[in-house]
Amino acid sequence: MRRENGADVHELTHDTDEIISLDRRRFLNELGMAVLTVRCLYANALGAGVWRQGAAGSDDDLIIHSGPGAFSHQHDLLIPMAMIKTPPREGVRLTSSKALLHRHTILLTRQDLTTVGAGGTVVQKASSHIFVIALAK
Repeated sequence: MRRENGADVHELTHDTDEIISLDRRRFLNELGMAVLTVRCLYANALGAGVWRQGAAGSDDDLIIHSGPGAFSHQHDLLIPMAMIKTPPREGVRLTSSKALLHRHTILLTRQDLTTVGAGGTVVQKASSHIFVIALAK
């Protein structure tokens, strides 16, 4: 066999093929992770806006951000200001924005809405999230 710089050409070719194979495998693994990440981000972003699209909200509606839950994610909760100004007798059932492929349901009683409207604070827990509901002062 022909030798270059003291090494067998066959050995160099074999080593180079292994390196290319490892690089190709690593590239495909990382490409797959990138594709999955983008798809998950897209799915979460798409789902997160759904609660806003369906709402006939106004600029003065209250948007509450939850405390971070498990896996450091948050949810938003849209509370129509009309519900705070004139609380329905039966209260209201609200659904949070979507994060990590799930949502939370928050039940606010008429008393809860009245408390918030009068400048008080209402704290609601949903799974690992805390929603502190209050008007800005």
